[in-house]
Amino acid sequence: MALWGLAQISQAQDIEVSIIDGIQNQTIKSRMERGISALLSEINRACAQERSLRLDGIDMALSGKRSLEALWRNLHFLCEDNQIVERCLTSAEGYVIRNIYTQVNPMIEDYSDEPERALTIRLTRDGQIASVAMAASDAVYGRIMEQGLSVTDMERRTTILSFVENYRSFYDEKDLNAIDRIFSDDAIIITGTVPMKKNFANDTQSWREQITYKVQSKPQYLTSLASNFKRNKYIKVTFSDVEVVRHPANPNYYGVTLHQHWKSSTYEDDGYLLLIWEFHDGQDPIIHYRTWQPDRIGSHSLTKDEIINIMDFNIPTLD
Repeated sequence: MALWGLAQISQAQDIEVSIIDGIQNQTIKSRMERGISALLSEINRACAQERSLRLDGIDMALSGKRSLEALWRNLHFLCEDNQIVERCLTSAEGYVIRNIYTQVNPMIEDYSDEPERALTIRLTRDGQIASVAMAASDAVYGRIMEQGLSVTDMERRTTILSFVENYRSFYDEKDLNAIDRIFSDDAIIITGTVPMKKNFANDTQSWREQITYKVQSKPQYLTSLASNFKRNKYIKVTFSDVEVVRHPANPNYYGVTLHQHWKSSTYEDDGYLLLIWEFHDGQDPIIHYRTWQPDRIGSHSLTKDEIINIMDFNIPTLD
């Protein structure tokens, strides 16, 4: 598939990134600026030359390089601004730079996407680039962050937002290993389906109770997902109506509810995804529960009370 015309390719220029706020350590700040500038410049050169990325000399974690290369096979993107000035955010894993806007060109037939999307770049605590993902919208960002109650809570919400953005990329890249890493070994995966033969017209029970739920272990879920990746040329996952709730009795647990639109080369659906996270200082956060429900049953759209949430689970209390 062809990339951009001459006008866009002519803009494939080196990028200079400046961080103006959010980090005090000047050594780490300089490393971040150099690394991001070099990465974005290489992305632009790869666009101009219609080639694969050359990341050997980029200050980036190996896992991040592999993830970006997988994303590049499906999506090419071009940074049009040669000077980028942004503030730095702090997350549980390190640092985050947002709002790096790009022009996007899908590399797979029938893969529709927004023509302009922003990148989010995550970095380690010592300033190395950890990963690159397509960003969530500003509206999603605002909803996640607006209820932050403390510095720790804000950092955890930034981490959750980073996950939401990365999660989309995991499906673009068909990165099963990344999905494996974020779930605890004893994670429970619950998927709801609607029994289509049932007549709902005269049913007075809760609509939520009409959904049939399938429970899987982590290995079962990953096996099913691997098959899904294999039979689809592409998978595109988008999120809206993101809500983050910290558990009232245990502030280390968060419930993240997202309205998910799934579109692949063989299947399309909409539903509500719930992920229950546990945070521990100094450790990577991990997901213990994942649930999915269809967003409607026949002509009935699920109400907020009918959507599974963190209060439906037995969360351990703090000692």
